[in-house]
Amino acid sequence: MRQTLTLATACINTTPLDLDGNLALIRQAVDAAATMGADLLLCPELSLTGYGCEDMFFVADWLDALPAQVAALADELPEHMLLAIGLPLHFPGGQVFNAVALLSRGQIHGLVCKQHLARNGIHYEPRWFTPWPAGHVTQLSYAGRELPVGDLVFDVSGVRLGFEICEDSWVASRPGRTLFERQVDVILNPSASHFALGKQQQRSQFVREGSRAYGAVYAYTNLLGCEAGRAVYDGDAMVASNGELVMIGERLSFSPLKVYSATVDLQINRAQRLISSQPMLPGHADGIASVDFVWAGEPYLRALSAPCTLPAEDEHAEACRAVALGLWDWQRKTWTGGYALSLSGGADSALCGALVFFAQVQAYASLGESAYLAQLAKGRFEIGARGVDEAPLLWLKRAVMPQILTTLYQGSEYSGSVTRDAAAGLAAGIGSQHHAWSIAPLIDGYLQLANALTPDDPLNWQRDDLALQNIQARVRAPGIWLLANRGNKLLIATSNLSEASVGYCTMDGDTSGVLSPIGGISKSRVLQINRYILEQGIPLQQGEVLGIARLALAEMAAIVNQAPTAELRPVEQTDEADLMPFPVLDAIRRISQTQHLTPKGVLQQLLRSPFAQQYSVATLTGWLRRYYGLYCRNQWKRERIAVSFHIEADSADPKTYRRFPVISSQLKRELDEMDAFAASL
Repeated sequence: MRQTLTLATACINTTPLDLDGNLALIRQAVDAAATMGADLLLCPELSLTGYGCEDMFFVADWLDALPAQVAALADELPEHMLLAIGLPLHFPGGQVFNAVALLSRGQIHGLVCKQHLARNGIHYEPRWFTPWPAGHVTQLSYAGRELPVGDLVFDVSGVRLGFEICEDSWVASRPGRTLFERQVDVILNPSASHFALGKQQQRSQFVREGSRAYGAVYAYTNLLGCEAGRAVYDGDAMVASNGELVMIGERLSFSPLKVYSATVDLQINRAQRLISSQPMLPGHADGIASVDFVWAGEPYLRALSAPCTLPAEDEHAEACRAVALGLWDWQRKTWTGGYALSLSGGADSALCGALVFFAQVQAYASLGESAYLAQLAKGRFEIGARGVDEAPLLWLKRAVMPQILTTLYQGSEYSGSVTRDAAAGLAAGIGSQHHAWSIAPLIDGYLQLANALTPDDPLNWQRDDLALQNIQARVRAPGIWLLANRGNKLLIATSNLSEASVGYCTMDGDTSGVLSPIGGISKSRVLQINRYILEQGIPLQQGEVLGIARLALAEMAAIVNQAPTAELRPVEQTDEADLMPFPVLDAIRRISQTQHLTPKGVLQQLLRSPFAQQYSVATLTGWLRRYYGLYCRNQWKRERIAVSFHIEADSADPKTYRRFPVISSQLKRELDEMDAFAASL
């Protein structure tokens, strides 16, 4: 009986509906795995089509063309290598299943279907897919052959392989339990699990526990990159044996493909099953598919992969890298001329600009200069060659960034030199093509037009505060759109998660844009990250290519030393004075959206937190009323915010996270219950 296996995992930056491109990456992964001597290669969930195909999963003709692609891929495989590939499976009765096929050269051995569909957070799989019933196996005509389909275990020359597909491993009744009963040696988990801060630690727990509890090798692989525009996938890859991690891949790589391998001892895991107190069923044959496949020679001389430790997460670095990867993928997948940004000199737009720069720096370091330039050439950039003695970082600022990013400072009569100089300094530090102009004449023109309608009752700040603020924000939009259109660039909107959640933003003003890179990052974290970039710098993967380990920007000093302000009133204005302290706002938002509590429940949580020592019950209750008043009233704004990346545990995006009625009671009864509870304390 086989004693060792070399397992390879592929993390692939797929594009939805791009069968040719996805297949090309899968073939590259097969080639890379073959050079590693892999016995089996695991590709991510739905890696054939891409995960984010949305309602194309309803299109039968498109689905029915996939089996021929799978068969053709099988015909190309190396001898003695198995390939597991995720794909949608269309049944003749009309149902669609999220499945994974096991292939070898010229053979499709069967398809396993996902039993638990993700319907929480940003996932809505039950819209397209049907969950497969546990324990059920059937036959299906697929690619001209009769195949077993369903809750399968594959017996490959005495080695039993089973699957948990992404969400299957997150639930209490995970299939691993029945895989253990069927004496599975290797559990394979192909996933499409979106990035969120802190999520890798959760994954590692079920990978290690799946290996320990079920006496099996456990291999996990995830999609990579910003696949369909919103979710960023981190390309996480792990293998556990005997309850210990023996392989951890590099997360958030800018490479379109990463392949890792681990050599594991099956006997050690079988020994754990021998001493387990849990019952197995001797000779269990239900759902066991025998695979006609011969493993390559036993690699006795190949060293086993040693145990390894999951590194501590640097949340600021991970957030920056996830956003930068998303920006890079948008740039290269849309073939546009980079980005345009209204750079106000404030915290939000500064972080957006810095992360566009970081995306270019990290892409250069990860891909190398020739591959990086090849990607830029597809976007019709004409980049001059780097001088022989010119440092890469200086070259990126001088030759690349002026073409990638156009920034514009648009001052009004209420703008000060602090923000103007901060914007100019940061633009110089990141190398953007920077411009500045005044919008004061445009605002005056609109005010004259409006006042001409009511000459005896002109606009004034006492009565028309909101209108006078908003016209300034909205006047800025056409100018930056003009520059974006002229350069065929994507316009960046600068809304953050905190302010978007409560609608502290101007529609058709600061929310204007194609993409809101920091829309998934809270304002508290935005401020922390800006200081982090100033004082520590973002760690670089393969930073030795550039001769630096971290990317720090001294020009952030002028940004972090300001109090966040919109600069839209003639008197001094700060965002926290308009709203509440951002740490409180972010705590309310996070508790409300992740724990799904009423205002009373959120108040109870706050009273158990350090905020109870800082603020009175009356103050906290007042802020909760302000939060929910703004939240309920401004759902229509959230319906219109630009596409953003999911970074923190929750999101303001109603399409992919939390849905709320546009018109509602505004939680009047629930807020009254909160007040009654507060009064009883």
